[in-house]
Amino acid sequence: MPALAQQQNSAETPAVTAAEQPQGGSDSATADIVVTGSRIARNGFDASTPVSVVGSEDIKLSGNVNVEKTLAQLPQVVGSQLGSATSNTVPGGFADVNLRGFGSTRNLVLVNGRRYAIYGPEQVTDLNTIPSSLIARTEIVTGGSSAVYGSDAITGVVNFIMRDDFEGVEARAQLNMDRPTGTPVYTVDLTMGGNFADGRGNLVVSGNYLKRNSITRGQRGSFAYDSLNDGCIVPGSGGHDRAGTPFTPASGLGCVAGGGELGFVAGGSGDIPNGRFSGIPAAGGSNAALNAAYANAGLSAMTSRGFTFNDEGTAARPQITPQDDFNLGPDNYLIQPQKRWMINSFGHYDFTDDITGYMELHYSGNVVNARLAPTNVGSPTLFDVNNPYLTPQLQEVLRQLDLAETGTTTVTSGTATRTTTAGDGLAVLTAGRRYREVGPRLASERRNVFRGAWGFKGNLGSVSDNVLTDLKFDAYYTYARSEDTLLLQNAISRSRLQAALLSVNGAAPVCNIFGQNISEACASAIRINATNSTIATQQVAQASVTGTLFQLPAGPVGFSSGYEWRKTSATFTPDSFLASGDVAGFNPGLPTKGSVSVNEIFGELRVPLIHDTPFMESLVANGGFRYSDYSLSGIGGQWTYLGGLDWRVNRDLAFRGQYQRAIRAPNVNELYGGVTRVVGVATDPCSSRASAAQRTDAVRAVCIATGVPAGAVFTDAVQPNNIMPADFGGNVNLGAEKSDTFTVGAVFTPSFAPKLYFSVDYFNISLDGAISSLGGGLQNTLNLCYTVIQDANSEFCRAIVRNPNTGEINDPYVAQIRNANTGKLKTSGIDFAMRYSFDVGFGFPGLGSTSSFDISSNLTYLDEFTSTPVAALPDIKNECAGAYGPTCGQPLPRWRATSRITWNVEDLSLSLRHRYIGKVTTDRYVVPHRQGAANAPSLDSFAYPVLNDQNYFDLSFNYKLREGMEIFGGANNMFNNKPPVTTQGPNANTFSATYDVLGTEFFIGASLKF
Repeated sequence: MPALAQQQNSAETPAVTAAEQPQGGSDSATADIVVTGSRIARNGFDASTPVSVVGSEDIKLSGNVNVEKTLAQLPQVVGSQLGSATSNTVPGGFADVNLRGFGSTRNLVLVNGRRYAIYGPEQVTDLNTIPSSLIARTEIVTGGSSAVYGSDAITGVVNFIMRDDFEGVEARAQLNMDRPTGTPVYTVDLTMGGNFADGRGNLVVSGNYLKRNSITRGQRGSFAYDSLNDGCIVPGSGGHDRAGTPFTPASGLGCVAGGGELGFVAGGSGDIPNGRFSGIPAAGGSNAALNAAYANAGLSAMTSRGFTFNDEGTAARPQITPQDDFNLGPDNYLIQPQKRWMINSFGHYDFTDDITGYMELHYSGNVVNARLAPTNVGSPTLFDVNNPYLTPQLQEVLRQLDLAETGTTTVTSGTATRTTTAGDGLAVLTAGRRYREVGPRLASERRNVFRGAWGFKGNLGSVSDNVLTDLKFDAYYTYARSEDTLLLQNAISRSRLQAALLSVNGAAPVCNIFGQNISEACASAIRINATNSTIATQQVAQASVTGTLFQLPAGPVGFSSGYEWRKTSATFTPDSFLASGDVAGFNPGLPTKGSVSVNEIFGELRVPLIHDTPFMESLVANGGFRYSDYSLSGIGGQWTYLGGLDWRVNRDLAFRGQYQRAIRAPNVNELYGGVTRVVGVATDPCSSRASAAQRTDAVRAVCIATGVPAGAVFTDAVQPNNIMPADFGGNVNLGAEKSDTFTVGAVFTPSFAPKLYFSVDYFNISLDGAISSLGGGLQNTLNLCYTVIQDANSEFCRAIVRNPNTGEINDPYVAQIRNANTGKLKTSGIDFAMRYSFDVGFGFPGLGSTSSFDISSNLTYLDEFTSTPVAALPDIKNECAGAYGPTCGQPLPRWRATSRITWNVEDLSLSLRHRYIGKVTTDRYVVPHRQGAANAPSLDSFAYPVLNDQNYFDLSFNYKLREGMEIFGGANNMFNNKPPVTTQGPNANTFSATYDVLGTEFFIGASLKF
């Protein structure tokens, strides 16, 4: 790597080119190097595609012990909610990177230019397995690179370059601790290496131990404690919001017109610890006997929300309000605990002057735990009409409900199915209860990863003096295996619960779920644990030759060509209880097993066209191709290719541009994945949560046609919760995703300021045939069915399954969403990068009389981020630039930037970093307005619709005490900024993968080398 770039202390070094090459002809300036994004060695960073570099010093000054956090802070990266320490999902326990917001499966992670270990059927690299202490630098190309590296490199490549030539012993330790809770994170590294055989070989062995302790949402109570909903705060209405102000639940302009104020109110799950019993006729209906029973039991005012009990279970009441809802927040992890052991070894040996053998070995054991609120069950349930735990008045209510049954009603509880008819002594109610007595749901993800790479590289010499000269070869084989065991605790067996609620041979039922009367015997009878296992393997064999093809007047024509074989396979074996669908509390799933293999040939050319002419110091063309023959019938043979130009006008100015065609083959999970049930937040257009613009006669008609009772449309009876289940599954006939990437830019390195560097690059990435669930997800499928296509016979409406009695989407009536090459993605914008270093004539007393400053800044402007959920409906687009929410996902601000200024005084460096995240607006407003929707909601009909821009300041230092010994430390988010609060965030009332949720985080570390 050029010396100037290698010595750069500033964080997130901007994209580099040959203009950064040190002048004066030093060895580092003239050595051939290989830059990520190409396999052709060249004299400097004269790459057509911008390459960003993050050095080891950058990682150290950031204080981040997990490398995914460093990557997530880059402007080109969008937060990865499922792949971070804040995910708290099951399954989970991994870390990944999301370049340009297209998802972690659409970028490729390399180590030393080679594919690394993958986990699970998703075939993504877990960044928890990357040894951050061994990283020499990280090179990032954002843009398609399939012609160079094969499938998956849709939005780019992250290439970790490791220290593989090390002598001595180095010990390093670091402690991180957040200010609000004082929770520690420990990491210790020990690296040993040395030369042998008179310097012909080198072996490096490094060990790492990391322990990250947990933080719950309850510990960060200021913003994370409550489960918040949008609401209407009306003085004098009774009840209290989270700040103590009276409120009534409402939203929209009607709240303001009525003298209220839109805001956030405490909410949660409608399945509550005392039980919510619904799915029965409201009081005041045509059944006089039932109305009389209601009146005797104190339920004359009962609505469709049903009734609940006092704590003792001796009295029922119908007034179930949002204040009764169960707060899901405090039990959940905000930061998941992690333990990691890791051993890495790198070695090479020169068998001859021209042949070198090399080896890379890796083992890591990661344990990441998740903690969720206690299990809830809310489904049709059978009760004995003479249940001894009920008062005589309530027993009469159940008897009248039993007598009012028509026909035969089938009730399914997990693996058990029973029927009931009128007068058989059994009544059906929807029993929604949060089983707090069973304990919080716990999940422990244990992942062991093994990887080995073995290869030979060296010089082949030249075929002749002018043709095929300076030939080099590289041939290697890698094998990686990931073994994952997921232990789930404190779930509930649906069939056991149903059995425990009924009398056996006249004995009282085991469980009394009325009020807070769950005994330990009941909890033990219904509690269930489960264990899932996943194994994923990846094999790669590759051989390539690089060198000079022939000479042109403007210079040598460089080339690279080779062959690659890859095979990935994965097996997911769920617990038998989970596979049966009998478990409540964790997503069920079916076994998944499959493999994908591919044979590929590839090649690149780098052709100098013009050299040393006026206004054209050099003009270089580059091109490449890869042909991939897949074992999948839906893909077959695929071509990927690239072409670009580098035009250096003079010492001060250069232009660059490139076009790339890239593909992504479907992974094992997308192809062969068994049905998996996912429970998430969504808005049902048929419910009371529908906006005013959605409450049209056309929507009402589709709601009724798809199973919503006519009288329940647009009421809270349809969907008491905004949390709905959907079944997702694989499709073996999927085709490949295809993308086109255009980049064009300019690099300025003015001669009057030799250490000033500035670049500007435009990017445009479009993806066709995006593999996703039908319609792009549950929310989009709901929107397409009810507000766009409005045809009950469409595939989107047929995917929505509702409870025939209430119209609710809830277990066992689950939306069916399956994979398809369904949509398109497109993003474009401009990356700006600047770096400047200069010396000053002052220093610091006792340290030095002179010093220097390093200044760097990376800034990205997002012009467009558009998803087209269904390619067949190209006019229906979700334009998400500058937005956030249930449709657009993580915040996609127009502007993001990271800047750093470092003052170097001899052995001391003081560094200040500024991270900027621009403001974003809720997509509930942005998307319909950009679609030109009629009656699109106004901005003032939402509570806090804009998340304001965020500024984080980080201060750090590094001090060399003496040769081989240094200390470092700092404070991130030193002004203790809290994240913006929103009810649309996926975790802790915010977007925890985008915004800092720790508050101020201090870190201190030391390293010793001898």
